[in-house]
Formats: sequence, C-alpha cells, structure tokens
Amino acid sequence: MSAKSAEAWQPSKSDKSERLLQLTCALLFSERGLTKAELFKSIPAYIEALRGGTTEESLNRMFERDKVDLKNTGIQVFTPNSNADSEEIVYVIADDTFVWPQHTQLNAKQLQLLELAAKVWSQASLEADANQALVRLKALGVEPAASDLIGFAPRIETREPAFIPLNGAIQDCIEVTFNYRKPNGEVLKRHVQPWSLHNVDGQWLLQSFDLEQGEVRNFLLRRIVSKVQSVKADEVESRFAKPTDAQLSQAVTELQEHIAKQVCELKVKQDSQAWFHFHLDDEAGTNSDTVTFNYMDLALLAEELRDFALDIKVVRPRELNDLIRSGFEKVASAHA
Repeated sequence: MSAKSAEAWQPSKSDKSERLLQLTCALLFSERGLTKAELFKSIPAYIEALRGGTTEESLNRMFERDKVDLKNTGIQVFTPNSNADSEEIVYVIADDTFVWPQHTQLNAKQLQLLELAAKVWSQASLEADANQALVRLKALGVEPAASDLIGFAPRIETREPAFIPLNGAIQDCIEVTFNYRKPNGEVLKRHVQPWSLHNVDGQWLLQSFDLEQGEVRNFLLRRIVSKVQSVKADEVESRFAKPTDAQLSQAVTELQEHIAKQVCELKVKQDSQAWFHFHLDDEAGTNSDTVTFNYMDLALLAEELRDFALDIKVVRPRELNDLIRSGFEKVASAHA
C-alpha cells in the first residue's frame, strides 16, 4: 500500500460517521436514485475531500469503502441499472432497509424508550452538514422521495427466528430445547437454561448453562435449526433460578478470553473489496497489506471470508484455508 500524501485530506472517525449519515440521507431523499457524480457534488464530506486535494481515484475508493461500511450496518446500497454506462449508474437504498421485522413485539416500556430515542434522532438526524447535502440535491433538481425523511432511524432487526423466543425465556427464566447444527454439520438437541444474548461481530450468541454437559456453553443463533421449545413438566414450564451477576460476568470473561486467543492474519490485495472491508486505507502513511484480528468461531470466519477468497491470502491459522476451500466444494456440490 503506497503512503498517502501528508497534505491530502484524511477523514477522522467523526468525519466518517457524518459522511455515512450524509450519504444515507441523500440516497433516501432521492426516489430515482443518484449517480456517483450527483453524490460527489452534493455531499459536503466528498466536496471537502476534493477541495483538500483528494484525487478522483481516491474519492472513488472512499465511496466504495463507504458502501461496504453501510452494508456492515445493515444498509444495503445497490444499483438497479448496473448495465448502464458508468456515468449513468444510479445508487439507491433497498426499500426494506428501515422496516421493522415481522412479528416484532414490544412492551410499553420498550415503546416509551423507542419514542424517546426517535425524538432525539429526529432533532439530530438532519442538522448541519447532513441537511446541507439535501439542500444541494434540491439545487441539482433532484426530486425528493414521497416518504418523509425526517427522523428516519436504522432498523432494529435480529434476522434470527430464535431471538424472540430465547429472549422471552431469558426474561422468564424458562428452560428450553432446540436442535443445533455443529460446524461439522452434525445436528444435536440441546437442553439449556438460557442466560443472556450478545451480539459479537454482528452475530447473535446465546450464553447458557447446558444441562446435559453440566457447564456454560455458547450457541450461535444462526446454527439453531429448529423452533425453540420451552421445557414443561406436567404441563408446567420448567423454571430455573436467575443466574447471579457474578455468573454472568464470568461467562462473558471466558468468552472474551476465548476470542483473545483466536488470531487470524491475512494478506489482502490492494484496492480490492477486502481491502475496503478491512479499512486498510484508513490510516495515512501505512504500507502494510496485512490485517490481524481476533475471531470467535473459525467455521463462521471461513463463511464470512469466502466472498473475499480471491483477494486474500491466509497467513494463519492454516486450517482456515481448508475450511474456505471445503465451503466452495459444498456450494459446488449443492448446485451440481
């Protein structure tokens, strides 16, 4: 990776957050979508970058990285006319990005908290530079979308069917059973006392006491392949004593220690999708094409890295290469 010019404008973390908000507001504002040229002319952060000496090529890389960042937060930007000439391609946000998930149930307290959060968001979401972006779009003749943009908020979505029943069981201290698919494909029935739910690197994880194993176990919700069933004895749900704060804290500590021991090191192709995904162009003056990070589950990591297989070289752990390769073989076999 070549070093960046010391005079070139460099985004800070707060600059990036504001830029992503500006980009989201602008794309939501337009019903037909916006071309890259329109975005570069309307979003203050992009305009400032150009004025600060950023080249058009660097600005394009910044835009590609921003799309990846938005995707990682659940905001999908796509091109409905991807076959058009590059200057005419428009970018839009998927219609269901800010839609509540089906069957979402909230109690009165949760609704009050969301109402308060919505008021705070509506007061802050379109102030300062974010609002300037919309003003510039109007000046360019871009028509606003029919829906009201004021106070939009990112969706709250778990994507995991097991989340709601597990969360209820945690609140009511009810034992549950479910079928769980291990990384090797084996499916086993689990009988647990659910303790807590955590989001680790975008993946929902259940911490629980496994009654058959007699110890605390962690389960990825994405690997639960059946309905979560409450355990009943004589038609009465089996309840358990709520875990102490010390027990919950110890479970989290053990998970953190496990993750700290799992280290992945990759070499990444410059300016590739993986390059932007790992933010290797975020730091000025670095010449490294290597990224090192901790992970929770090796099989899950292999699934996530499969999309970047042509852009990365695994340095460690060595078995990660085998898992990525076997994943491709399974996909090919399923479509044979």
